[in-house]
Amino acid sequence: MTLIKVSMDKIEKEFTYKGQTKKFSVAIEQLPPFNPETMDKDKYEETQKVLFLMAEEEIYNQKTEWIFSIEKKLQQ
Repeated sequence: MTLIKVSMDKIEKEFTYKGQTKKFSVAIEQLPPFNPETMDKDKYEETQKVLFLMAEEEIYNQKTEWIFSIEKKLQQ
């Protein structure tokens, strides 16, 4: 089971693998407040989505490393 908590500034996910549970938390890089005089709305929103996806990718990387460490311990 995966528990997911997403806020404007971070993503938290909890994973269970082979009886072990671990929570991962990654900060979402923040943009300055939107200013219509100096920023394009579409590009701003697109950049927000990309920053969210980058944080999701970091969670996935941490989870993968954690699973590999469990497997390594089990093989010893």
